[in-house]
Amino acid sequence: MDIHAEHFPDKSVIIIDKNKLIGIENELFQNIVQESIDKGSKDITVDLSNVEYIASWGVGLLVHAYTSCNNRNIKFNIKGVSGNVMSVLHQLKLNEIFNIV
Repeated sequence: MDIHAEHFPDKSVIIIDKNKLIGIENELFQNIVQESIDKGSKDITVDLSNVEYIASWGVGLLVHAYTSCNNRNIKFNIKGVSGNVMSVLHQLKLNEIFNIV
């Protein structure tokens, strides 16, 4: 699967195993985020280690997940951000909102 989650007590890591995050993954990604919330995760980390390119819709996926978590007092993190993806997040000032580890 291109996107999957590893669940731990009170924590989930969502791994995006794709080179490009363009937004067509919306339904699957949001379902995994919701599943992580439903399982009681208090900390959700999205691993972007394999993502080299992110389109605006891909950014929208992350913003939606951040909002879903923030509204429920769930910590939202992003890790493994490549230079290209970080550049996009920086241009949009999302690096100031997202917790990038």
